[in-house]
Amino acid sequence: MMRTRRRPPADTAVPGADSPVATSSSSSSPATVAERVVAATSSVLGARESRRRFLTKAAVVGSALAVNPFDFILKPGTAYGALCGTCTDGWTAFCCTINGGRNSCPAGSFVAGWWKADNAAYCCGAARYIIDCNATCPTQCSCRCSGASCDARRTCCNQFRYGQCHQEISCYGPVVCRVATCTPAWRYDPSCTTASATDNRTVDHGAPCLPGCDPTPSPIANKYQSLGGANGFLGPVYLSERTAPGDRGRYEIYHGGRIYWTSTTGAWEVHGSILNLWAQYGASTSPHGYPTSDVGTTGDGRARYSNFEFGRIYRWARGTFEVHGLIFEKFRALGSATGSPLGYPTSNQLSSLDGRSRYSNFEHGRIYLRAGAPTVEIHGSIFAKHEQLGGVAGAYGYPTTDERRTSDGRAVYNDFERGRIYASFAVGVVAIDGGIFYKHVSMGGSASFLRLPTGDARDVGDGRGRVATFEGGRIYSSNRGTFEVHGALLDRLLADGDVRGSLGYPLTDTYSESGLRRQRFEGGRLSYNPFTGTVTRD
Repeated sequence: MMRTRRRPPADTAVPGADSPVATSSSSSSPATVAERVVAATSSVLGARESRRRFLTKAAVVGSALAVNPFDFILKPGTAYGALCGTCTDGWTAFCCTINGGRNSCPAGSFVAGWWKADNAAYCCGAARYIIDCNATCPTQCSCRCSGASCDARRTCCNQFRYGQCHQEISCYGPVVCRVATCTPAWRYDPSCTTASATDNRTVDHGAPCLPGCDPTPSPIANKYQSLGGANGFLGPVYLSERTAPGDRGRYEIYHGGRIYWTSTTGAWEVHGSILNLWAQYGASTSPHGYPTSDVGTTGDGRARYSNFEFGRIYRWARGTFEVHGLIFEKFRALGSATGSPLGYPTSNQLSSLDGRSRYSNFEHGRIYLRAGAPTVEIHGSIFAKHEQLGGVAGAYGYPTTDERRTSDGRAVYNDFERGRIYASFAVGVVAIDGGIFYKHVSMGGSASFLRLPTGDARDVGDGRGRVATFEGGRIYSSNRGTFEVHGALLDRLLADGDVRGSLGYPLTDTYSESGLRRQRFEGGRLSYNPFTGTVTRD
Protein backbone atom coordinates (compact mmCIF):
# COMPACT_ATOMS: atom_id res chain seq x y z
CA MET A 1 0.00 0.00 0.00
CA MET A 2 1.48 3.37 -0.99
CA ARG A 3 0.75 6.70 0.59
CA THR A 4 1.11 9.56 -1.92
CA ARG A 5 -1.33 12.25 -0.85
CA ARG A 6 0.74 13.88 1.89
CA ARG A 7 4.38 14.91 1.98
CA PRO A 8 6.34 12.22 3.79
CA PRO A 9 8.86 12.84 6.57
CA ALA A 10 12.44 13.68 5.68
CA ASP A 11 13.72 10.13 5.25
CA THR A 12 10.75 9.07 3.22
CA ALA A 13 10.35 12.01 0.78
CA VAL A 14 9.13 10.35 -2.40
CA PRO A 15 8.83 12.05 -5.76
CA GLY A 16 6.87 10.37 -8.52
CA ALA A 17 8.11 6.95 -9.52
CA ASP A 18 11.37 7.15 -11.50
CA SER A 19 11.47 10.90 -10.97
CA PRO A 20 14.72 11.79 -9.17
CA VAL A 21 14.95 14.65 -6.73
CA ALA A 22 17.36 17.27 -8.04
CA THR A 23 20.15 17.64 -5.50
CA SER A 24 23.24 18.79 -7.38
CA SER A 25 24.28 22.44 -7.81
CA SER A 26 24.14 24.28 -11.09
CA SER A 27 27.50 24.38 -12.87
CA SER A 28 27.24 28.18 -13.05
CA SER A 29 26.91 28.62 -9.27
CA PRO A 30 29.93 30.00 -7.41
CA ALA A 31 32.11 27.35 -5.80
CA THR A 32 31.33 26.58 -2.18
CA VAL A 33 33.96 26.11 0.54
CA ALA A 34 33.46 22.36 0.28
CA GLU A 35 33.88 22.34 -3.49
CA ARG A 36 37.09 24.38 -3.28
CA VAL A 37 38.55 22.01 -0.68
CA VAL A 38 37.59 18.97 -2.74
CA ALA A 39 39.28 20.52 -5.77
CA ALA A 40 42.44 21.14 -3.76
CA THR A 41 42.30 17.63 -2.33
CA SER A 42 41.91 16.21 -5.82
CA SER A 43 45.12 17.84 -7.02
CA VAL A 44 47.05 16.17 -4.20
CA LEU A 45 45.43 12.76 -4.24
CA GLY A 46 45.17 12.46 -7.99
CA ALA A 47 48.91 12.11 -8.43
CA ARG A 48 49.12 9.24 -5.95
CA GLU A 49 46.02 7.14 -6.46
CA SER A 50 44.41 5.20 -9.26
CA ARG A 51 41.48 7.04 -10.81
CA ARG A 52 38.91 4.61 -9.35
CA ARG A 53 40.26 4.70 -5.80
CA PHE A 54 40.70 8.48 -5.94
CA LEU A 55 37.14 9.07 -7.14
CA THR A 56 35.84 6.90 -4.34
CA LYS A 57 37.81 8.78 -1.68
CA ALA A 58 36.99 12.14 -3.15
CA ALA A 59 33.28 11.32 -3.22
CA VAL A 60 33.27 10.46 0.46
CA VAL A 61 35.41 13.46 1.41
CA GLY A 62 33.23 15.68 -0.70
CA SER A 63 30.09 14.34 0.95
CA ALA A 64 31.52 15.02 4.37
CA LEU A 65 32.54 18.53 3.38
CA ALA A 66 29.15 19.24 1.86
CA VAL A 67 27.37 18.18 5.02
CA ASN A 68 29.76 19.51 7.66
CA PRO A 69 32.74 21.29 6.02
CA PHE A 70 34.20 23.20 8.95
CA ASP A 71 34.06 20.29 11.42
CA PHE A 72 35.69 18.04 8.83
CA ILE A 73 38.48 20.54 8.12
CA LEU A 74 39.16 21.69 11.67
CA LYS A 75 38.48 18.58 13.78
CA PRO A 76 40.21 15.18 13.70
CA GLY A 77 38.19 12.21 12.44
CA THR A 78 37.18 10.44 9.25
CA ALA A 79 34.96 11.51 6.40
CA TYR A 80 32.47 8.83 7.41
CA GLY A 81 32.38 10.20 10.95
CA ALA A 82 31.32 13.61 9.68
CA LEU A 83 28.16 12.09 8.17
CA CYS A 84 26.58 10.88 11.41
CA GLY A 85 22.99 11.81 12.11
CA THR A 86 21.26 13.24 15.17
CA CYS A 87 17.90 12.64 16.76
CA THR A 88 16.64 15.98 15.53
CA ASP A 89 17.50 15.67 11.84
CA GLY A 90 14.21 13.91 11.01
CA TRP A 91 15.67 10.72 9.56
CA THR A 92 15.32 7.17 10.83
CA ALA A 93 18.34 5.30 12.26
CA PHE A 94 20.02 2.51 10.31
CA CYS A 95 19.14 -1.05 11.25
CA CYS A 96 22.72 -2.00 12.05
CA THR A 97 22.64 0.65 14.79
CA ILE A 98 19.64 -0.74 16.63
CA ASN A 99 19.90 -4.44 15.59
CA GLY A 100 23.19 -5.47 17.17
CA GLY A 101 25.32 -4.53 14.17
CA ARG A 102 23.19 -6.56 11.75
CA ASN A 103 22.28 -4.67 8.59
CA SER A 104 18.82 -6.29 8.39
CA CYS A 105 15.29 -5.81 9.67
CA PRO A 106 15.00 -6.61 13.40
CA ALA A 107 12.33 -8.81 14.95
CA GLY A 108 8.90 -7.17 14.89
CA SER A 109 9.45 -5.48 11.53
CA PHE A 110 9.35 -6.37 7.84
CA VAL A 111 10.74 -5.11 4.52
CA ALA A 112 8.06 -2.66 3.45
CA GLY A 113 9.54 -0.45 0.73
CA TRP A 114 12.65 1.12 -0.70
CA TRP A 115 14.29 4.03 -2.48
CA LYS A 116 17.73 4.63 -3.91
CA ALA A 117 20.42 7.28 -3.95
CA ASP A 118 22.58 7.52 -7.06
CA ASN A 119 26.37 7.89 -7.26
CA ALA A 120 26.89 6.69 -3.71
CA ALA A 121 30.47 6.72 -2.45
CA TYR A 122 29.52 3.90 -0.09
CA CYS A 123 28.79 1.73 -3.15
CA CYS A 124 31.88 2.81 -5.13
CA GLY A 125 29.84 5.24 -7.22
CA ALA A 126 26.92 2.87 -7.93
CA ALA A 127 23.39 3.32 -6.61
CA ARG A 128 22.77 2.78 -2.92
CA TYR A 129 19.47 1.19 -1.91
CA ILE A 130 17.75 2.23 1.31
CA ILE A 131 15.18 -0.31 2.48
CA ASP A 132 12.59 0.63 5.09
CA CYS A 133 11.75 -1.85 7.83
CA ASN A 134 8.26 -0.98 9.05
CA ALA A 135 6.86 -2.28 12.31
CA THR A 136 4.44 -5.19 12.13
CA CYS A 137 0.96 -5.04 13.61
CA PRO A 138 0.19 -4.79 16.44
CA THR A 139 3.05 -2.33 16.76
CA GLN A 140 5.25 -2.76 19.83
CA CYS A 141 7.71 0.10 19.28
CA SER A 142 7.37 3.77 20.23
CA CYS A 143 9.06 6.89 18.91
CA ARG A 144 12.51 7.47 20.47
CA CYS A 145 16.12 8.28 19.69
CA SER A 146 18.44 5.36 18.92
CA GLY A 147 20.89 6.55 21.57
CA ALA A 148 23.95 5.69 19.46
CA SER A 149 27.00 7.94 19.63
CA CYS A 150 27.08 8.54 15.88
CA ASP A 151 23.87 7.30 14.26
CA ALA A 152 21.65 8.88 16.91
CA ARG A 153 18.72 9.20 14.55
CA ARG A 154 15.15 8.30 15.49
CA THR A 155 13.39 4.94 15.44
CA CYS A 156 9.65 4.18 15.27
CA CYS A 157 8.79 7.83 14.60
CA ASN A 158 7.97 8.16 10.89
CA GLN A 159 4.60 6.66 9.98
CA PHE A 160 5.09 6.15 6.27
CA ARG A 161 5.48 3.37 3.74
CA TYR A 162 6.70 3.28 0.16
CA GLY A 163 4.92 0.00 -0.45
CA GLN A 164 6.96 -1.79 -3.14
CA CYS A 165 7.67 -4.78 -0.84
CA HIS A 166 5.39 -7.34 0.86
CA GLN A 167 2.28 -5.77 -0.60
CA GLU A 168 0.29 -8.68 0.86
CA ILE A 169 0.82 -7.05 4.29
CA SER A 170 -1.67 -4.20 4.59
CA CYS A 171 -1.27 -3.29 8.25
CA TYR A 172 2.00 -1.62 9.24
CA GLY A 173 3.48 0.64 11.89
CA PRO A 174 6.17 3.34 11.69
CA VAL A 175 9.61 2.89 10.14
CA VAL A 176 11.74 1.06 12.71
CA CYS A 177 15.05 1.40 10.86
CA ARG A 178 16.73 1.46 7.45
CA VAL A 179 18.82 -1.20 5.70
CA ALA A 180 21.55 0.23 3.46
CA THR A 181 22.85 -2.02 0.70
CA CYS A 182 24.47 -1.88 -2.72
CA THR A 183 22.26 -4.79 -3.79
CA PRO A 184 19.10 -3.80 -5.71
CA ALA A 185 16.11 -4.04 -3.40
CA TRP A 186 14.25 -6.58 -5.56
CA ARG A 187 17.26 -8.86 -5.31
CA TYR A 188 17.69 -8.24 -1.60
CA ASP A 189 14.09 -9.32 -0.99
CA PRO A 190 12.15 -11.05 -3.80
CA SER A 191 8.89 -9.57 -2.48
CA CYS A 192 10.01 -6.10 -3.63
CA THR A 193 9.02 -4.75 -7.03
CA THR A 194 11.34 -2.76 -9.30
CA ALA A 195 9.15 0.36 -9.12
CA SER A 196 11.81 2.95 -8.38
CA ALA A 197 11.94 5.94 -6.06
CA THR A 198 15.06 8.13 -5.82
CA ASP A 199 16.16 10.56 -3.11
CA ASN A 200 19.76 11.66 -3.42
CA ARG A 201 19.61 13.56 -0.14
CA THR A 202 20.27 10.21 1.55
CA VAL A 203 23.39 9.41 -0.47
CA ASP A 204 25.73 10.56 2.34
CA HIS A 205 23.95 9.10 5.34
CA GLY A 206 26.31 6.92 7.35
CA ALA A 207 26.72 4.89 10.52
CA PRO A 208 29.87 3.31 11.97
CA CYS A 209 28.46 -0.19 11.53
CA LEU A 210 27.71 0.19 7.81
CA PRO A 211 30.17 -1.20 5.26
CA GLY A 212 32.03 1.32 3.16
CA CYS A 213 33.26 0.99 -0.38
CA ASP A 214 36.35 -1.04 -1.16
CA PRO A 215 37.20 -0.46 -4.83
CA THR A 216 39.46 -3.52 -4.70
CA PRO A 217 37.10 -6.44 -3.95
CA SER A 218 38.22 -8.73 -1.15
CA PRO A 219 38.52 -12.50 -1.68
CA ILE A 220 35.22 -12.84 0.17
CA ALA A 221 33.54 -10.30 -2.14
CA ASN A 222 34.92 -12.11 -5.19
CA LYS A 223 33.72 -15.46 -3.86
CA TYR A 224 30.28 -14.03 -3.10
CA GLN A 225 29.93 -12.69 -6.64
CA SER A 226 31.11 -16.00 -8.14
CA LEU A 227 28.26 -17.69 -6.26
CA GLY A 228 25.68 -15.32 -7.72
CA GLY A 229 25.82 -12.56 -5.13
CA ALA A 230 22.45 -11.60 -3.72
CA ASN A 231 20.77 -13.65 -6.46
CA GLY A 232 22.64 -16.79 -5.42
CA PHE A 233 21.75 -19.28 -2.71
CA LEU A 234 23.56 -17.18 -0.07
CA GLY A 235 21.14 -14.30 -0.63
CA PRO A 236 21.68 -10.70 0.54
CA VAL A 237 24.30 -9.59 3.04
CA TYR A 238 23.16 -9.90 6.65
CA LEU A 239 26.35 -8.84 8.45
CA SER A 240 29.10 -7.14 6.46
CA GLU A 241 32.65 -8.47 6.14
CA ARG A 242 34.73 -8.26 9.30
CA THR A 243 37.59 -9.86 11.22
CA ALA A 244 36.77 -13.27 12.64
CA PRO A 245 37.34 -14.06 16.33
CA GLY A 246 40.98 -14.84 16.96
CA ASP A 247 42.14 -12.49 14.14
CA ARG A 248 43.14 -15.39 11.87
CA GLY A 249 40.74 -14.56 9.08
CA ARG A 250 37.64 -12.72 7.93
CA TYR A 251 34.02 -13.59 7.30
CA GLU A 252 30.71 -12.22 6.05
CA ILE A 253 27.23 -13.40 6.93
CA TYR A 254 24.38 -13.66 4.43
CA HIS A 255 20.74 -14.60 4.78
CA GLY A 256 21.53 -18.07 3.42
CA GLY A 257 24.99 -18.80 4.83
CA ARG A 258 28.50 -17.46 5.36
CA ILE A 259 31.86 -17.08 3.62
CA TYR A 260 35.11 -17.41 5.57
CA TRP A 261 38.62 -16.57 4.42
CA THR A 262 42.21 -16.87 5.61
CA SER A 263 45.41 -16.32 3.68
CA THR A 264 46.21 -20.04 3.88
CA THR A 265 42.78 -21.59 3.26
CA GLY A 266 41.22 -19.16 0.79
CA ALA A 267 37.55 -18.12 0.71
CA TRP A 268 34.85 -20.81 1.07
CA GLU A 269 31.14 -20.82 1.77
CA VAL A 270 29.27 -22.75 4.46
CA HIS A 271 25.49 -22.98 4.68
CA GLY A 272 22.52 -24.98 5.90
CA SER A 273 22.65 -27.57 8.66
CA ILE A 274 26.41 -27.97 8.12
CA LEU A 275 26.86 -24.31 9.06
CA ASN A 276 24.49 -24.68 12.01
CA LEU A 277 26.45 -27.59 13.47
CA TRP A 278 29.80 -25.91 12.85
CA ALA A 279 28.53 -22.74 14.54
CA GLN A 280 27.47 -24.77 17.59
CA TYR A 281 31.10 -25.79 17.99
CA GLY A 282 32.29 -22.17 17.67
CA ALA A 283 32.59 -21.74 13.87
CA SER A 284 36.13 -20.53 13.06
CA THR A 285 37.20 -21.01 16.70
CA SER A 286 35.93 -24.62 16.72
CA PRO A 287 38.24 -27.66 16.73
CA HIS A 288 37.44 -27.99 13.01
CA GLY A 289 39.13 -24.69 12.08
CA TYR A 290 38.27 -22.74 8.93
CA PRO A 291 36.52 -24.28 5.91
CA THR A 292 38.75 -25.52 3.12
CA SER A 293 36.01 -26.31 0.59
CA ASP A 294 32.52 -25.22 -0.36
CA VAL A 295 29.64 -27.49 0.56
CA GLY A 296 29.88 -30.38 -1.92
CA THR A 297 28.35 -33.76 -2.73
CA THR A 298 30.07 -37.07 -1.98
CA GLY A 299 31.04 -39.37 -4.83
CA ASP A 300 28.23 -41.81 -4.09
CA GLY A 301 25.66 -39.01 -3.98
CA ARG A 302 24.46 -39.99 -0.50
CA ALA A 303 25.63 -36.91 1.39
CA ARG A 304 26.60 -33.26 1.34
CA TYR A 305 29.74 -32.26 3.16
CA SER A 306 32.20 -29.46 3.98
CA ASN A 307 35.91 -29.89 4.59
CA PHE A 308 37.65 -27.92 7.32
CA GLU A 309 41.28 -27.54 8.36
CA PHE A 310 40.95 -30.25 10.99
CA GLY A 311 37.74 -32.06 10.22
CA ARG A 312 34.69 -32.62 8.08
CA ILE A 313 30.92 -32.28 8.50
CA TYR A 314 28.45 -34.51 6.65
CA ARG A 315 24.72 -34.02 6.06
CA TRP A 316 22.96 -37.19 4.95
CA ALA A 317 19.75 -39.17 5.49
CA ARG A 318 20.43 -39.84 9.19
CA GLY A 319 21.37 -36.30 10.15
CA THR A 320 24.26 -33.84 10.19
CA PHE A 321 27.40 -35.04 11.99
CA GLU A 322 30.99 -33.91 12.38
CA VAL A 323 34.35 -35.69 12.56
CA HIS A 324 37.46 -33.84 13.70
CA GLY A 325 40.98 -34.07 15.08
CA LEU A 326 42.81 -37.39 15.34
CA ILE A 327 39.58 -39.31 14.81
CA PHE A 328 39.10 -37.49 11.50
CA GLU A 329 42.70 -38.22 10.50
CA LYS A 330 42.10 -41.91 11.19
CA PHE A 331 38.81 -41.84 9.30
CA ARG A 332 40.42 -40.15 6.31
CA ALA A 333 43.36 -42.59 6.32
CA LEU A 334 40.87 -45.46 6.11
CA GLY A 335 39.18 -43.94 3.05
CA SER A 336 36.53 -41.71 4.69
CA ALA A 337 32.84 -42.41 4.19
CA THR A 338 32.95 -43.77 0.67
CA GLY A 339 36.22 -45.72 0.87
CA SER A 340 36.37 -47.13 4.38
CA PRO A 341 34.39 -50.00 5.93
CA LEU A 342 32.97 -47.57 8.48
CA GLY A 343 30.57 -45.62 6.24
CA TYR A 344 29.08 -42.26 7.23
CA PRO A 345 29.21 -40.81 10.76
CA THR A 346 26.11 -41.31 12.88
CA SER A 347 27.19 -39.19 15.85
CA ASN A 348 29.36 -36.22 16.66
CA GLN A 349 32.52 -36.87 18.67
CA LEU A 350 31.53 -38.11 22.14
CA SER A 351 33.12 -38.84 25.51
CA SER A 352 32.94 -42.35 26.97
CA LEU A 353 31.20 -42.81 30.32
CA ASP A 354 34.43 -43.90 31.98
CA GLY A 355 36.18 -40.71 30.84
CA ARG A 356 39.03 -42.68 29.25
CA SER A 357 38.27 -41.99 25.61
CA ARG A 358 36.68 -39.91 22.89
CA TYR A 359 34.91 -41.69 20.05
CA SER A 360 32.78 -41.24 16.95
CA ASN A 361 30.11 -43.65 15.74
CA PHE A 362 29.70 -44.61 12.10
CA GLU A 363 27.23 -46.68 10.09
CA HIS A 364 29.25 -49.86 10.53
CA GLY A 365 31.60 -49.21 13.39
CA ARG A 366 33.42 -46.81 15.69
CA ILE A 367 36.76 -45.01 16.11
CA TYR A 368 38.26 -44.65 19.60
CA LEU A 369 40.78 -42.03 20.72
CA ARG A 370 42.59 -42.56 24.05
CA ALA A 371 45.49 -40.68 25.63
CA GLY A 372 48.73 -42.59 25.25
CA ALA A 373 47.18 -45.18 22.93
CA PRO A 374 46.86 -45.44 19.13
CA THR A 375 43.63 -44.23 17.54
CA VAL A 376 41.88 -47.42 16.43
CA GLU A 377 38.78 -48.46 14.53
CA ILE A 378 36.43 -51.40 14.98
CA HIS A 379 33.68 -52.33 12.54
CA GLY A 380 31.35 -54.92 11.13
CA SER A 381 30.67 -58.23 12.87
CA ILE A 382 33.58 -57.80 15.30
CA PHE A 383 32.16 -54.43 16.41
CA ALA A 384 28.72 -56.01 16.86
CA LYS A 385 30.24 -58.87 18.90
CA HIS A 386 32.17 -56.46 21.10
CA GLU A 387 29.02 -54.46 21.80
CA GLN A 388 27.16 -57.68 22.60
CA LEU A 389 29.88 -58.48 25.16
CA GLY A 390 29.48 -55.13 26.93
CA GLY A 391 31.63 -52.88 24.76
CA VAL A 392 34.48 -51.03 26.44
CA ALA A 393 32.79 -51.50 29.82
CA GLY A 394 32.74 -55.29 29.36
CA ALA A 395 35.36 -57.99 29.88
CA TYR A 396 37.32 -57.11 26.74
CA GLY A 397 37.85 -53.37 27.31
CA TYR A 398 39.05 -51.05 24.56
CA PRO A 399 40.29 -52.18 21.14
CA THR A 400 44.07 -51.86 20.88
CA THR A 401 44.45 -52.56 17.15
CA ASP A 402 42.56 -51.91 13.94
CA GLU A 403 41.05 -54.93 12.25
CA ARG A 404 43.86 -57.24 11.07
CA ARG A 405 44.05 -60.37 8.94
CA THR A 406 45.54 -63.63 10.20
CA SER A 407 48.76 -64.84 8.58
CA ASP A 408 46.93 -67.65 6.75
CA GLY A 409 44.31 -65.22 5.47
CA ARG A 410 41.44 -67.30 6.86
CA ALA A 411 40.15 -64.74 9.37
CA VAL A 412 40.27 -61.14 10.58
CA TYR A 413 40.51 -60.00 14.18
CA ASN A 414 40.80 -57.07 16.57
CA ASP A 415 42.85 -57.18 19.75
CA PHE A 416 41.44 -55.65 22.90
CA GLU A 417 42.88 -54.79 26.28
CA ARG A 418 41.91 -58.21 27.64
CA GLY A 419 41.09 -60.36 24.65
CA ARG A 420 40.68 -60.91 20.95
CA ILE A 421 37.72 -61.31 18.62
CA TYR A 422 38.02 -63.32 15.41
CA ALA A 423 35.68 -63.32 12.41
CA SER A 424 35.88 -65.87 9.59
CA PHE A 425 33.68 -67.87 7.27
CA ALA A 426 35.09 -71.06 8.84
CA VAL A 427 34.17 -70.43 12.50
CA GLY A 428 32.01 -67.29 12.56
CA VAL A 429 32.65 -64.54 15.12
CA VAL A 430 34.39 -65.86 18.24
CA ALA A 431 35.83 -64.10 21.29
CA ILE A 432 38.54 -65.29 23.69
CA ASP A 433 39.75 -63.35 26.69
CA GLY A 434 41.81 -63.44 29.87
CA GLY A 435 44.34 -66.21 30.43
CA ILE A 436 43.01 -68.23 27.50
CA PHE A 437 43.69 -65.31 25.15
CA TYR A 438 47.23 -64.79 26.44
CA LYS A 439 47.95 -68.54 26.21
CA HIS A 440 46.76 -68.74 22.62
CA VAL A 441 48.83 -65.70 21.64
CA SER A 442 51.94 -67.11 23.33
CA MET A 443 51.55 -70.28 21.28
CA GLY A 444 51.37 -68.38 17.99
CA GLY A 445 47.66 -67.65 17.82
CA SER A 446 45.87 -68.92 14.74
CA ALA A 447 49.24 -69.99 13.28
CA SER A 448 49.68 -72.55 16.09
CA PHE A 449 48.45 -76.15 15.92
CA LEU A 450 45.33 -75.02 17.77
CA ARG A 451 44.44 -72.73 14.82
CA LEU A 452 41.22 -70.65 15.16
CA PRO A 453 38.86 -70.72 18.15
CA THR A 454 35.51 -72.35 17.42
CA GLY A 455 33.65 -71.03 20.45
CA ASP A 456 33.78 -68.10 22.86
CA ALA A 457 35.77 -68.51 26.07
CA ARG A 458 33.23 -69.59 28.72
CA ASP A 459 32.89 -70.78 32.29
CA VAL A 460 33.13 -74.53 32.78
CA GLY A 461 30.27 -74.31 35.26
CA ASP A 462 32.01 -75.74 38.31
CA GLY A 463 33.01 -72.36 39.69
CA ARG A 464 36.68 -73.21 39.20
CA GLY A 465 37.69 -72.59 35.62
CA ARG A 466 37.09 -71.53 32.04
CA VAL A 467 37.55 -73.18 28.64
CA ALA A 468 37.70 -72.29 24.96
CA THR A 469 37.53 -74.73 22.05
CA PHE A 470 39.78 -74.46 18.99
CA GLU A 471 40.02 -76.22 15.67
CA GLY A 472 43.02 -78.17 17.03
CA GLY A 473 42.17 -78.61 20.71
CA ARG A 474 41.19 -76.75 23.87
CA ILE A 475 42.63 -74.32 26.41
CA TYR A 476 41.62 -74.64 30.07
CA SER A 477 42.22 -71.98 32.68
CA SER A 478 41.84 -72.46 36.45
CA ASN A 479 43.52 -71.51 39.70
CA ARG A 480 46.09 -74.22 38.84
CA GLY A 481 47.14 -72.40 35.62
CA THR A 482 46.23 -72.15 31.93
CA PHE A 483 47.12 -75.08 29.65
CA GLU A 484 46.26 -76.53 26.26
CA VAL A 485 45.03 -80.10 25.66
CA HIS A 486 44.79 -81.66 22.21
CA GLY A 487 44.70 -84.84 20.19
CA ALA A 488 44.31 -88.28 21.81
CA LEU A 489 44.93 -86.88 25.29
CA LEU A 490 41.99 -84.48 24.88
CA ASP A 491 39.82 -87.36 23.65
CA ARG A 492 40.67 -89.38 26.78
CA LEU A 493 39.98 -86.36 29.04
CA LEU A 494 36.55 -85.85 27.49
CA ALA A 495 35.76 -89.56 27.74
CA ASP A 496 36.62 -89.40 31.42
CA GLY A 497 34.04 -86.65 32.01
CA ASP A 498 36.12 -83.61 31.01
CA VAL A 499 37.68 -81.57 33.82
CA ARG A 500 34.75 -82.46 36.10
CA GLY A 501 35.80 -86.12 35.95
CA SER A 502 38.51 -87.91 37.91
CA LEU A 503 41.37 -86.36 35.93
CA GLY A 504 40.40 -82.78 36.76
CA TYR A 505 42.17 -79.73 35.28
CA PRO A 506 45.49 -79.98 33.41
CA LEU A 507 48.61 -79.02 35.33
CA THR A 508 50.93 -78.87 32.28
CA ASP A 509 50.82 -78.54 28.54
CA THR A 510 51.55 -81.73 26.59
CA TYR A 511 55.23 -82.65 26.57
CA SER A 512 57.43 -85.38 25.05
CA GLU A 513 59.23 -87.92 27.24
CA SER A 514 60.78 -91.33 26.35
CA GLY A 515 59.12 -91.25 22.94
CA LEU A 516 55.68 -90.67 24.48
CA ARG A 517 53.49 -87.54 24.55
CA ARG A 518 52.45 -86.92 28.12
CA GLN A 519 50.42 -84.50 30.21
CA ARG A 520 49.82 -84.17 33.95
CA PHE A 521 46.36 -83.55 35.44
CA GLU A 522 45.11 -83.04 38.96
CA GLY A 523 44.05 -86.72 39.09
CA GLY A 524 47.06 -88.31 37.40
CA ARG A 525 49.10 -88.45 34.21
CA LEU A 526 48.15 -89.46 30.70
CA SER A 527 50.66 -90.89 28.22
CA TYR A 528 50.10 -91.32 24.51
CA ASN A 529 52.12 -93.88 22.51
CA PRO A 530 52.24 -92.74 18.87
CA PHE A 531 53.38 -96.22 17.74
CA THR A 532 50.45 -98.09 19.24
CA GLY A 533 47.94 -95.25 19.26
CA THR A 534 47.01 -96.02 22.87
CA VAL A 535 46.59 -93.75 25.87
CA THR A 536 47.43 -95.00 29.35
CA ARG A 537 46.89 -93.41 32.74
CA ASP A 538 49.25 -93.65 35.70
